[in-house]
Amino acid sequence: MIIDSHAHLYTYDNIDKVVLEAKDAKVETIVSISTDIETSKLNIGISERYDNVFCAVGVHPCDIMKHSTSDLDKIEKLSKSLKNKAIGEIGLDFFHSNEYRKDQFEFFDLQIEIAQRVGLPFIVHARDSYLELIDYLSSRKIKSDFVVHCYTGDKVIAKKLLDLGSYISFTGIITFKKSNELRDVAEYVPNDKMMIETDSPYLSPHPNRGKTNYPKNLIYIAECIAEVKKIDLEIFSSYLKENTVKFYKL
Repeated sequence: MIIDSHAHLYTYDNIDKVVLEAKDAKVETIVSISTDIETSKLNIGISERYDNVFCAVGVHPCDIMKHSTSDLDKIEKLSKSLKNKAIGEIGLDFFHSNEYRKDQFEFFDLQIEIAQRVGLPFIVHARDSYLELIDYLSSRKIKSDFVVHCYTGDKVIAKKLLDLGSYISFTGIITFKKSNELRDVAEYVPNDKMMIETDSPYLSPHPNRGKTNYPKNLIYIAECIAEVKKIDLEIFSSYLKENTVKFYKL
């Protein structure tokens, strides 16, 4: 059994079916991640409907312009739900929006403070911003656990993040034919610092690339990395489950 450490269940019309199909595919638990106040509220409601679904609340860097920093009081209140296990996804995205760097840093900083105040880990979205992320995290005393989700960087960046205490999470991108360098990174990342995720409905793994992604597809990611690491799938899956349970305190 494995855990989808990062999905977006609020995007589906038939969540009951998605959760059931995931369970049938040996995905025993799903963590549904938020991107703004609205989806944070939705995720709280969704997770309360299922024993095997939990959530994270937060404002994504590409959604900060819909909010003011005072809205983060709502995130802190929502974070105290028993089904909420993290703050996220939060971080820096200079691919989609290079215009509001200062605001992104401010929202990131304030949400890390929330995570540390309420004793929760946080989930980092980083796109075209790994170096800035490392500089920023290196300048702070981070007491909370954190994971860089949907990792696409190289070994050098991975080492720097690992040195900062980060977990690293891989998506279906790792199964793509041209992702040889990323598979090398997965081989390098220690088993006890790794998680996997679908980031569904996005980034469907091979052989379903280009289609809507679902938590049930998580097995393709686990199989790919287990093969790269030359480790039995069942043993590798137990490492992944242990890491995710520890990180989210499930």
